[in-house]
Amino acid sequence: MAIVGWLVALALGIVLALFSVGNQQPAVINVLGATYQDIPTWVVMLACAAIGALMVLVISLVDRVRWFMASRFTKKVLTEHKKMIIQRDNRISELEQEVLRLRGAA
Repeated sequence: MAIVGWLVALALGIVLALFSVGNQQPAVINVLGATYQDIPTWVVMLACAAIGALMVLVISLVDRVRWFMASRFTKKVLTEHKKMIIQRDNRISELEQEVLRLRGAA
């Protein structure tokens, strides 16, 4: 699956490079009220691609952290349940021994 991701990234990189070669003319960019003039279109596209990649990275990181936290909680609950099962089994064993002792005394 990782190979598919790398191939898609490679294809998008090639498309971006071809677009950059074909669009060398300057552009005027308005960002949050600030105006930037004479910036090549390929620089704008590269910046947009970098911002998009950063957004994907942050979203992926948040998802992985959420998965890690859920996994940790699940392991903790599972460990507590295993301890409870062991305690229950020990108590059952004690009660069985008590029953055998009481039957032997009668």
